[in-house]
Amino acid sequence: MMHSDDSGVIAAAPHAAGGVRDRLGLGVSGLYLALYIHYGFFAFLPLWLKATGASAEEIGVLLAIPLILRLLTVAPFSAFVGRRGWVRNAIAYTALSSAAIILLLLGEPDHAGRIVIVILLSIVWDQIPVLTDAYAVMAVRSRSLDFGRLRVWGSIAVVASNAAAGWAIGVAGIKMLPLMVAVLLIAPAVVAFLLPGDRTLSAAGETRDGRWRDLVGDRGLILAMVAASLIMGSHGVLTSFGAIQWTAQGISTTTIGLLQALAVAAEILAFWFGAKLLGARDPRWLICVGAIAAAMRWAIMATSPGLPVLIAAQLLNGITATGTILGIMLVIATRVPMHLSATAQGMNAVLLGAVLAVATAGSGLLWSHGLAFAYLAMVVLALLGALCAWPRGEQAGSDINPDSLSASGVDL
Repeated sequence: MMHSDDSGVIAAAPHAAGGVRDRLGLGVSGLYLALYIHYGFFAFLPLWLKATGASAEEIGVLLAIPLILRLLTVAPFSAFVGRRGWVRNAIAYTALSSAAIILLLLGEPDHAGRIVIVILLSIVWDQIPVLTDAYAVMAVRSRSLDFGRLRVWGSIAVVASNAAAGWAIGVAGIKMLPLMVAVLLIAPAVVAFLLPGDRTLSAAGETRDGRWRDLVGDRGLILAMVAASLIMGSHGVLTSFGAIQWTAQGISTTTIGLLQALAVAAEILAFWFGAKLLGARDPRWLICVGAIAAAMRWAIMATSPGLPVLIAAQLLNGITATGTILGIMLVIATRVPMHLSATAQGMNAVLLGAVLAVATAGSGLLWSHGLAFAYLAMVVLALLGALCAWPRGEQAGSDINPDSLSASGVDL
């Protein structure tokens, strides 16, 4: 049903607007679910490469290619499609293109062929998660959705994917991995085509003023991105050496798997309740909380704690990782004009990729100086993140109401 406001403009009735919002929220949740469902299968790519004749040295090179290309291609591409209102379509076409490229691996190409395919796949596939976040932030802005409750379905999909991948590969064989991934990559394309286009999400009367250079000039935004990158980078030692540390303590691989699953479960809870707990506060506080929790976590890990304390440390992942991710997404939503959302996501992805690459590569050197030294270095990195994210009282630089980005817009 429609009604007229005081200006004579025909507007949707509240219950109709609520229905549109609910459908959009369901669609974006489905997009995250469809996108991340192949991640557990991707984790077996090194095993596929080994099974098809790749040496350990070649596997290392092939896995490093995406880390490098991500820094060069993501920001320009996301800015290009964002400025033109093509984010939704770009998600679909990059997913389909990735599926087509990865199918080329079924021909078991030689060394040169594998390098070419991985380069092409890296350029195309790396765009999908960045563009998905950009679209989700536009949806949050457009219909007062709760980003955490949209993004949580990505974490749920990763859990399901990790559980299903081993079984599927055991049944079909490792050689069929490219086909499995290709089939799963069709899912986000299908869901994306069912979602409204970018321009439909744009608020009536929203201006398209501003350029990407304006984002660089937003000191609060850049510092928040730096902070999030430092906090996520501080996970480098745990990611690289956590399983090694726990094995040395006599913890079984089964228990290690459960500890990792516990961290993901904490992520799911944090995504679901994070924005509601934040309310109308500056989302940079969420990043600060993530930084302080990360510093606590790494200080605990530096002591080689026993299993009960280790469980508590893993639960902190819900704050260290999820709080940081949710915080930076809401910072972008509250500070960046909608037409520059994809540009901001690209900038954030490049900065995060650079810090993660350095932190992961440097973790080996830190570990060589001892477990405690390595983790205490991560404490410093996390605290630097808190210092960068700390709100300094400046205005958000936009006319967006933070209340509209909290869980208050989501039916419980």
